[in-house]
Amino acid sequence: MKKRTAFVSAASAAALAVLPLAGTASAATYTVTYPSGPHEGDRCTEAPRCSGSTSFVRDGDHLLIWDNAADGHSVVVLYERSDLGYRTVWNHYGKYHRLDVNMNLPESGWISYKVCLGEYGSGEILEYTCSPYNWESANWE
Repeated sequence: MKKRTAFVSAASAAALAVLPLAGTASAATYTVTYPSGPHEGDRCTEAPRCSGSTSFVRDGDHLLIWDNAADGHSVVVLYERSDLGYRTVWNHYGKYHRLDVNMNLPESGWISYKVCLGEYGSGEILEYTCSPYNWESANWE
């Protein structure tokens, strides 16, 4: 019975990984995956250290957001895009889940972002946990 339960969980996670998430109001698409452990990205939350992290990958314009701790908090990234202005995106899927946001930035575009912890239900962002902002160009120049 335990093997079947593990298989169902793995199958459910695999199915979730290929489904875009609905209800977004931007040019981005969202995908959730379950990697095998924590990740220290380009930016980490300050307190507690690296409970959440994020990285921007220029190849394909992906913003990756990891939840690295079972601390009861969600990971939230606040960002500004050159073409759409300020936005927030929440990873509220739990420990070791990674949210992949395909940003689809213009070739001459840029993104500035920081990662924080917060309360997804109320939308409260815990400012004392936030990393400094990181600025990235969409192209390699």
